[in-house]
Amino acid sequence: MKIIGKGIVYSGRDTPALSSCSFVGILETSDGRIIATFKAAQTKGPYNDTDRTVMCASSDGGVKWSEPKEPFSAPTVDGRPTTLRLIYMTEIRPGHLLAIVNAVDATMKDLPYYNESTEGLKDTYIMFSHSYDGGSTWEPLKKIESRIFRGMPLPLTHAPFITKDGRIGVQFEVNKTYYASEYWVHHSAAIYSSDGGYTWGDEVVITDNPTRYFWDQRISVLNSGDVIDVFWTYDRELSDYVNIHFTRSTDGGKSFGEFIDTGLVGQPGNVLDGKDGSLLLVYINREREPEIRLARSTDGGETWADVLNVYTYGRNTKEYHSGSMNDVWAEMAAFSVGHPCMCRMKDGSIWACFYSGPTTDRTDYHYVKIEE
Repeated sequence: MKIIGKGIVYSGRDTPALSSCSFVGILETSDGRIIATFKAAQTKGPYNDTDRTVMCASSDGGVKWSEPKEPFSAPTVDGRPTTLRLIYMTEIRPGHLLAIVNAVDATMKDLPYYNESTEGLKDTYIMFSHSYDGGSTWEPLKKIESRIFRGMPLPLTHAPFITKDGRIGVQFEVNKTYYASEYWVHHSAAIYSSDGGYTWGDEVVITDNPTRYFWDQRISVLNSGDVIDVFWTYDRELSDYVNIHFTRSTDGGKSFGEFIDTGLVGQPGNVLDGKDGSLLLVYINREREPEIRLARSTDGGETWADVLNVYTYGRNTKEYHSGSMNDVWAEMAAFSVGHPCMCRMKDGSIWACFYSGPTTDRTDYHYVKIEE
């Protein structure tokens, strides 16, 4: 396992309106193009009125990248103006792409996205669109309705995934509404389409724990057809993060098993199959100096060990601490490195992607190429 290359997809250094990059996604299409998606904004938080969802593309393996393009204008949802916060993509068939986007109610633009008084979020909608020409043009955004969590804020957690039987899944988490004052239970969930991403309905509630937040989930489909879900795990009673946990589905994402402690400290990205039958997980450890690491499991996920230091931030930011839920949200808003994810490329290499920069509001989209 070794690093064979690295680069920057986009730097916001000279563009103040797009100076803060985060929530990265990566996709290699059937024609060999690489599409990078991310959120870009003037500032990272706590306000979201400058958020924009953009994509860059490369046709030469990441040597050169197109300028950021905004595939969508913010739509009106349920009669309200919105801003666009997150964007992820997958390829359904050659040339046919599906984009999943979060739109956020913009009528309260002078208020922060997260309400410290209630722990609620602004209304957050899941939208989708299809492109039939590789992402050059897109259909108008449409809303995905959750039957179980109707009317709740539904932040996306990562890219749509395709199960072995051809269903398309969208992963999201459930927060309470902005002014709701009652105690709330965090959920991670998924909603599926059986017709290629045109209609949505089958839903699975993956987590339902009143004291532990299994959040920032990353769902991956293995070569075997099993579905792995890994979680950044926060214990509300301890007021602190605990180890990364994961759960496995053996029926294509229709139900999930027990939650297993990985022994790894930090915030996870997604899981890939290793060439030797192992499992690979990218994650960020922020205990001291933030490091993005690659871990391997040779026993199906029961135990993990680090095998590669992908990226070291370069200084101790002291971003990791315990505290209240408000402290946790303030800490997340201050991160200047994170959100790792991985993609196996057609040449067999692995790309690990993440954001990093000198300050919270000045971050770039990075990638590291890994040979297994």
